[in-house]
Amino acid sequence: MQPYDVKNIAMVSPVAHAQTKDPAKWDVVNGMEVVVEFASADIEQARKKVLGVTDVSCLERYGVKGSQASQWLASRGITIPANSNSWTLCDQKTLVLRLGSSEFLIEDQLGGVACNKLSSDTTRVAGLYKVPRADAAFILSGSAVLNLFSELCSLDLREKSLRDKDVIMTQVAGISAIVLRQMIGNEPVYRVWCDGTYGPYLWEVLTEIAVELGGGAVGIGRYQS
Repeated sequence: MQPYDVKNIAMVSPVAHAQTKDPAKWDVVNGMEVVVEFASADIEQARKKVLGVTDVSCLERYGVKGSQASQWLASRGITIPANSNSWTLCDQKTLVLRLGSSEFLIEDQLGGVACNKLSSDTTRVAGLYKVPRADAAFILSGSAVLNLFSELCSLDLREKSLRDKDVIMTQVAGISAIVLRQMIGNEPVYRVWCDGTYGPYLWEVLTEIAVELGGGAVGIGRYQS
């Protein structure tokens, strides 16, 4: 297990500061140093079933807004959600979130390449504006996830309230956040994004409650297969 050394890496997860006190295996994913393993496979799988918290800030993201944003994305092969505050999957590898009517957050899942292609496109279009993304991002899994949200979020996030393909902008532990529910493989999970500067605080809150409920931190390596 290699020690964490900020001097020897080009980029680190915005959550890294809150994770250095924990025994962990670090690796580089998408050019970012992240924790791929906090504990053995058996322990992490058990945590995932109850309440696992995974830092996925290393996933590639691209933000764009403006009156021409939907047309521009569609012309580049990106599937656009039909409604505001909703999401869809493009080519099964890229999440496309429509935040309001004319702003989009694109996030490649592991193996996706859409964000790099969009970032390399230097075409100048009137009515199109890039939105820099420096999110801390998390996967929350397990049977006790709604118990966690009941402590941290004033909104009801049960399935009947957070419908399939809905995107909710709310506060989690007092931090402005984007929340949705998706399936990863056959596993229902919740996704949370927040400003990267608040990432360490939110990580500490999420993992503290997860441990109290019988879960804990899970490395991104459990989602790389």
